[in-house]
Amino acid sequence: MSDGKWRVTASRVVHQDRWIHLRADDCVTDEGAVIAPYYVLEYPDWVEVVALDADDNVLLIRQYRHGLGGFATELPAGGVDPGETDPLVTAARELMEEAGCVGTLTLIGGSRVNPANHANRSHIVLARDVTRVAEPKDDPAERIESFWVPAAEALRMALAGELTNGMHVASLLRGLAAAGAAKIESI
Repeated sequence: MSDGKWRVTASRVVHQDRWIHLRADDCVTDEGAVIAPYYVLEYPDWVEVVALDADDNVLLIRQYRHGLGGFATELPAGGVDPGETDPLVTAARELMEEAGCVGTLTLIGGSRVNPANHANRSHIVLARDVTRVAEPKDDPAERIESFWVPAAEALRMALAGELTNGMHVASLLRGLAAAGAAKIESI
């Protein structure tokens, strides 16, 4: 019996720069169908941080997202930098850069961003007892406003579609469930 995986007969880099790495694979299915080219985006892994203070308020950020053409409310998050191998290191860096905060970090899981054509994964980090200890990093490409909301309000925002990044919604739900910080009910 076949394992159902496609066989790659050729692969080439179509475009690569600091923002994107696009690969084109020529594939053959186990039934012999040729699928060529099939494009795969190779991003670094990402982390999303579900940051809770001592009272289970959730740290959210608001920033401009050019693909959206507007502002998005999200979790502190970002890409794993070259040389970073531990998602907790990335999470701590992003939490400090975006909000000037620190906390006790725990890796609670992960998921695939879009397994159809993205090669990377997303790591979900729960940060407990988060406090602000510094000013956020001044980055002209990321003008970030951070703010706190009660866990129940963050959950309501996610379920109502006010958090538009699907990976962040999934991470928030998993993080709040892992922390026991909010009861999930239908809206």
